[in-house]
Amino acid sequence: MRILHLSLTLLALLVTLAPASHAGSERLIMNMTAQRMAQEHLIHARFVSRDGTALESNALQQIAIREKDCESGRAFEMTRDYKIGYEPEKKQVGLYLLPHAWKDKTLCFSIPGLGRIEKQFTDTDSGRSIPLLVGY
Repeated sequence: MRILHLSLTLLALLVTLAPASHAGSERLIMNMTAQRMAQEHLIHARFVSRDGTALESNALQQIAIREKDCESGRAFEMTRDYKIGYEPEKKQVGLYLLPHAWKDKTLCFSIPGLGRIEKQFTDTDSGRSIPLLVGY
């Protein structure tokens, strides 16, 4: 009985001291609130074709993101610089850009078969979902 009580106490202590987690994984954010997005200074970039169709996660997994220059800029890495996830309000799939990756920078998004998009991000973009038009 004493061991059971000690085990339950230890379990309660571990649960209490464990850091809060959010649904998802290293590469994917499944659950995001607008408040958390603003608090963590994230930008949600969603990609929309000229006919209004949103790009799906398969296309987003093939995207290449570079800082400044599409040809020679620093290449971004998933999990370190961005993650795939759903926008809090409209639940549209896109990329969550982490603050060190976007803050006061111009980024080049290159999507195979669809083209390139260059976008300069500023502090006013923080905590927002930004649609980016893709296609020729």
